[in-house]
Amino acid sequence: MNGRWSNTSLLLDRQESFINPNSAFGKVYWVDKATGSDSSNGLSPDAAFLTIANAISVSNAEVGSYDMNTIYVNSNTYSETLTTLPKNANVIGIGAKVRIAGVTTIATSSQNAHFHKIQFRDTTSAPMVTLPATCYGVGFHGCTFDNGAGTSTYGIQIGGCQDFVLEDCFFCGNPVFPTAIHITGTHIRSKIRRNYISATTNGILVASTSSGYQNYIHDNVIGRTMTDPNSSAQMAYGFKEDKADGHAGWTLFDNRIEAIDAIKFAHTAGTNETDCCIGNICVQAGTGTSEADYTG
Repeated sequence: MNGRWSNTSLLLDRQESFINPNSAFGKVYWVDKATGSDSSNGLSPDAAFLTIANAISVSNAEVGSYDMNTIYVNSNTYSETLTTLPKNANVIGIGAKVRIAGVTTIATSSQNAHFHKIQFRDTTSAPMVTLPATCYGVGFHGCTFDNGAGTSTYGIQIGGCQDFVLEDCFFCGNPVFPTAIHITGTHIRSKIRRNYISATTNGILVASTSSGYQNYIHDNVIGRTMTDPNSSAQMAYGFKEDKADGHAGWTLFDNRIEAIDAIKFAHTAGTNETDCCIGNICVQAGTGTSEADYTG
């Protein structure tokens, strides 16, 4: 085995059994910027691909409808603009840090694409990661969204998705994003949980004009001061929903939120907004929402 990978064999064995139990029914690909080549077959560390994009392209071309491939990416900075998500595949960062430095704007729908231990770092003012509508089973696990250039508009912008998962991730920067998580479209069974979310204006902004259902925002820490070294000010809104004619189908429970207005709904005519907030702990300085209204 290539020396750059030799110390990770036990870790890979453990990750393989935990993250990708279906690996016997799919292929394993390797990516290494230092030693790889996109003319290789990518099927071993010694024949690794050079780029993540090529590994995704090759994996997508051969993966079966019920297979689950794995793409291991060795530690390095990959200056790539990803436009396609893998289908039925886990992309797993190995080593000290795997960084994708560029704008990831996905143009087509995808299913069962999961990123693990990857740092996304922006180079322009565009949203750093953008997912279109009709993505199914897409997830980010233990990833970092870093506003490296300090000019990104969003950390991640998510179109209408089903079974989307964002968990154990970190939104940070110097300064932090204006909006960390921007949600549009109709969401069904999406989960945002156990993340550290920092922003200047919106931690989580639901800008959808349509209602979904069974979406959860759970056990997150949301606040500007924890990851913005240039400011001790609060963010404007921890969670903000802009759907003026009713609730968009998100339930918030057991979150810790520090913001001028911790939880803000555009629609106030009914009781769904209050009912969907359970056990949140809020620290705020504004008047748009009170802790008594949206905690239990």
